[in-house]
Amino acid sequence: MSKRRRVREVMRTQVLTVKPETPFKAITVLLTSWRLSGAPVVDDEGRVVGVVSQRDLLEREIRHRLLRFRPRLRRKVEGRRADELMTTPAITVAQDAGVDEAIRLMEDHRVHRLPVLDDDAKLVGIVGRSDLLRGFLRSDSGLCAEVRTEVVKRAMAIDPDTLSISVHNGVVTVRGQVERTSMIPVIVALIRRLDGVVDVRERLTAEMDDSHLPIEEPVGTGVIEAFKRHS
Repeated sequence: MSKRRRVREVMRTQVLTVKPETPFKAITVLLTSWRLSGAPVVDDEGRVVGVVSQRDLLEREIRHRLLRFRPRLRRKVEGRRADELMTTPAITVAQDAGVDEAIRLMEDHRVHRLPVLDDDAKLVGIVGRSDLLRGFLRSDSGLCAEVRTEVVKRAMAIDPDTLSISVHNGVVTVRGQVERTSMIPVIVALIRRLDGVVDVRERLTAEMDDSHLPIEEPVGTGVIEAFKRHS
């Protein structure tokens, strides 16, 4: 059974960062020059201590304008650095995390990119929404072939020719009859795990209703454990 794509497979390894002591104006130049919404703030050991964003800079600029008639306080605002402007703690993701986990983090925290950390919590890359969407840029024919071979034939031990499987714009439709009703949710869950699947339309029937019985594991497949983890 194919595995979910990992963050390290889609992340970008060239990351523009700033130091904690980087001043406001330098950060502004960096973000505007490279058209970035934000950048990780990294210490001398390569660890992410925060993220400074355009929003952080705009909030600072608003405060600055409000204090324009109070020179003493204005000078104090102008002297601020990245470690005073940044949002902390930074929302990060491990390089071995699944793409689906990174998507959830972005949605939960309403961020557009995530610094990627290695096992030592050091910065090794960055991943954005466009990077995560690469997994969905698959041909329908290639995705259909993977459903037939990896899910139906290999994982479920079903002859793929006994089912009708089609894919249109990433939406998988599977029709036909399987042996038991308990197999249907497992098939759907495993199809959803494949990179590039937008949705699954299940049109399956079963010869036998075994919904009241324990699910039997096809020998050596690990299907049931996978179903429990991802259903």
